Amino acid sequence: MKKKALILGFMLFIGINCFAQEEKTNPIVYAEILGGYSNGSSKGFTEGGTLNYQRKNNLFTYRYLEVSEKRKEGTFFFIPIYDEIEIVREHALLFGKRIIEDNLSYSYSAGIAYVDRAFLTDDSNGVLKYNNTQSVGFPFELNIKWFNAKKKPYRIYGMIPIGKPTSFANSIGFKFYGNVSKTSFVGLGITFGLGWYKNY
Repeated sequence: MKKKALILGFMLFIGINCFAQEEKTNPIVYAEILGGYSNGSSKGFTEGGTLNYQRKNNLFTYRYLEVSEKRKEGTFFFIPIYDEIEIVREHALLFGKRIIEDNLSYSYSAGIAYVDRAFLTDDSNGVLKYNNTQSVGFPFELNIKWFNAKKKPYRIYGMIPIGKPTSFANSIGFKFYGNVSKTSFVGLGITFGLGWYKNY
């Protein structure tokens, strides 16, 4: 997941140069990564990311989530050892609305998803193995996000400014999310993003 986030961040960072001579209006396109916790018939630490495109106030989103539950099995030289007893992977397409106010946005979305669940079970011989199930789900999410109110030089790590003022920026926010399917969950997480968050 960290490798995917680094690649995504690098690709978006290159976008700074693409928009160095940007026009007065820019597209609203951004990506974000998520870390949080989910509960429900499936539960556990949640990580993932989204790609988002906004046209007028319509928001189109691709979302990938992993919900992972682990069980402590023991320790090795004081280092805890965990088994992954369940992991749910979601690929979702969502449509919703997004409202922008200065350096703040609110959005809500729902859609359809492919859900793959792997869970640890005992067979008749007492041997642990993973079973898989696939289903269609109905994902949803609510977001609140903060970003630059006006064009500024992009700042690496939020501190080191580079280049001319640009609409490309970082964001931070909160996401309430969930999925209703054969294995349902809801959760709350924090998001970090890169992209173009409004028309500047």
